[in-house]
Amino acid sequence: MLTITLRLSESLLSIFRDTNSPKQETCEILVASGTTIQQILVAQGISPLLVPMVGRATARGSQRIDMDTVLDADAVLTLHGPLAGG
Repeated sequence: MLTITLRLSESLLSIFRDTNSPKQETCEILVASGTTIQQILVAQGISPLLVPMVGRATARGSQRIDMDTVLDADAVLTLHGPLAGG
């Protein structure tokens, strides 16, 4: 089993607060090796449509990864919600 730390961005946390289904900013979960990012989101009750970008912590900072990325090691993932601006 892999230990995955999920960190939710403020924009994503705001969406959950506004829909009366608040989530913790950080949580640790156990998943089987070979689990994809999309599978993790669905299992946590987070629609992949709400997460346009996922970052994985590395020794040099953060690396953007795709939803179909297969995890094979412990990781810290930052889930970024949609942003608006202009």
